[in-house]
Amino acid sequence: MPEVREETADLLATVEDIRVRDYPDLDPDLVGEILSVQHQFAEDRAEARKRTEQLINRWAASQPDPRATD
Repeated sequence: MPEVREETADLLATVEDIRVRDYPDLDPDLVGEILSVQHQFAEDRAEARKRTEQLINRWAASQPDPRATD
């Protein structure tokens, strides 16, 4: 049976392949951070959800306003 680190690396590689193929505009760092939080809090789904929402909110707040004009 593969080690946890190996399984996590395989999962990250698979998700990254899908991201590149289907969602190339999605920030790869954000995806990696979400996977890390989900893995870290696998036994506490409420905490994983809360921290994932925080990551996404911080990321969204750091993005330029698409309605802004130069």
